[in-house]
Amino acid sequence: CSCPPLTQLPDCQEKEIPELEIDVDELLDMESEDAQAARVEELLVDCYKPTEAFISDLLDKIQGMQKLSTPQKK
Repeated sequence: CSCPPLTQLPDCQEKEIPELEIDVDELLDMESEDAQAARVEELLVDCYKPTEAFISDLLDKIQGMQKLSTPQKK
């Protein structure tokens, strides 16, 4: 490959990673997984990386949290 080393490419400096807070309690209070997904997508609107897998994993974890926080009836 005749590409120059990465250190010589202009505009390849690391950009600051913006901080993002996701309020899990807010998501837990939502009635549907679709509403949760829509809210997370809103929060990640400026993210330049693919977000589908992240959102899916996050919603899976939130569903697990809902099961833990809901008392089980016997």
